[in-house]
Amino acid sequence: MLKTYRLFLVLIVASLIIGTCANERAISGGEEDKTAPQIIFSTPENESVGTGVNVEIFIKFSEQMKKTTVSAALQIWPRPPGEYELKTGWTWLKLTFNEPLDPDVTYLLTLDKSAQDLRGNGLDATYILAFSTGDSLNSGRLAGFIYGPQDIKKNGDLLLYRDFESSLSELRQLPADYIFQPNDNGSFELPYLAERSYMLFYHWDRNRNKLIDGDDYFGRPEQASVQARTDSIAEVHELWPHLRPLERVKLLEVSELEEQLIQIRTDRPMSEAAIKNFDLFADGVKIPVLGTSLVTEDEFAGHINIAIPLLDSAQIWLQQFQDTSGFELHTDTLIFRTETEFDTLGLEDLSVQWGNDSQLLFPGQEPSIRINSNLPLILKSDSAFQLVDSQIDTLPIPGKLQMLSSMVWSFDPDTVLADGHTYKWQIRTDQLHIPLNGRDLDSLMLGDLRIMSSDSLGSLRVMHLGEIDLICVLKGKDIEKTFKLKSGLPQVIENLPAQNYTLSAYTDSDGDGKYNSGGLGPAAGSEPFLIYPTKIRVRARWETDLGVWELE
Repeated sequence: MLKTYRLFLVLIVASLIIGTCANERAISGGEEDKTAPQIIFSTPENESVGTGVNVEIFIKFSEQMKKTTVSAALQIWPRPPGEYELKTGWTWLKLTFNEPLDPDVTYLLTLDKSAQDLRGNGLDATYILAFSTGDSLNSGRLAGFIYGPQDIKKNGDLLLYRDFESSLSELRQLPADYIFQPNDNGSFELPYLAERSYMLFYHWDRNRNKLIDGDDYFGRPEQASVQARTDSIAEVHELWPHLRPLERVKLLEVSELEEQLIQIRTDRPMSEAAIKNFDLFADGVKIPVLGTSLVTEDEFAGHINIAIPLLDSAQIWLQQFQDTSGFELHTDTLIFRTETEFDTLGLEDLSVQWGNDSQLLFPGQEPSIRINSNLPLILKSDSAFQLVDSQIDTLPIPGKLQMLSSMVWSFDPDTVLADGHTYKWQIRTDQLHIPLNGRDLDSLMLGDLRIMSSDSLGSLRVMHLGEIDLICVLKGKDIEKTFKLKSGLPQVIENLPAQNYTLSAYTDSDGDGKYNSGGLGPAAGSEPFLIYPTKIRVRARWETDLGVWELE
């Protein structure tokens, strides 16, 4: 009777479970869910041994999941001998192998952070389920930390190869032996590895072409090959990913807007440095450039005012083009065609800034003002641009207005400007002439330019003890300063706005003035670096002393 009663209860529970699975559906309504999904249980359990070569895997989630993201996030390492069949429900997945697994092998099933619930919340970190078809698990492990902004920690992958004697350019064409990710604070750990040497690197494949190329973030540890060991718990592999340059940029378009005004487009985002400093060549002859400007609605395009018109079918290319990554590149060639019909171009709001490319000037800096246009323009009188101390229509500050190029003018005040003041500027557009528009404008443009007060600034003192000099990078909101820190000599960084900063340093081993986050060769590790462990608070009228900094 007791056995019959127990069997009856088991049948009731089983029917409830089956009914629940059969009626699973997407959630709707309720408060906004910001909690990361969790794995409730799995079969086999994590760290199971002796599972046999015909094991099936079942994983249960804490909430309903997007099935497509779960399928895309799942990997098996090492790769099983044959294919496998994956079935997914709202809160579970089941994996069946089509061929027996290899005997006496430790397998890792991983789900990366792209596995999302129905609200778009991903896993906190890469989930790892380890099991062995033999009597024991591999005991090697790798652990480390990724430095950098949150998006680098969130979007990049760590790739591990058992082949550590080939270049990454070759290996990147092949699937990695292990792929995993750091958690949100940048730390990572991959356990259950065979104890041997591996090649480890970080890659944020921003254009998703599975190649290490420009505008991708890339990083390697200081020692290019890493060793997975049982006793490696105290060894932390640190990586500091940086943007990687392209060898060449592609010139997509050279179109004529007017006889001596062209628009160029590249496959790289443009910066102020890119549009100002490149060299333009046509059929092997350098073309003088009178003025340049970025195109507001297209970050890959720029307007160029050239001294002589281009000939139809001329071969065009750029040199010394500096993309947003800060690397100087050269382009391929492009045939220029004069087929674009020109109508009328509008003058956008002029960009007015201090000579330091911002609306904010620090005490002691030269108070030169630049006026940037997206089209060639002429200021018909000295009163077209005016600078006043406190409010519009007060007595203008005298100064010299001069043309730097057809798209850039400058204004240099004749009097000393006071610290801590906000100055106002105005441009009378009836005093502007835009030849390409064929008509004068009639409006008033207004804006502010501010000089920081010395009383609102602080300073930072830092000293380094070591055998070599360091290149330091101090970053805060809208400010970045790079300086050399000589061994044993204190360095004081002045004129810092009161705010929080981050400080990093590296040894410029190759002498190129840039941090090298690792090369593609088998032994090309990164340059040694150091990250100050906490935010640095700079206070106004105060010198913050960091004491002695030592690079290990």
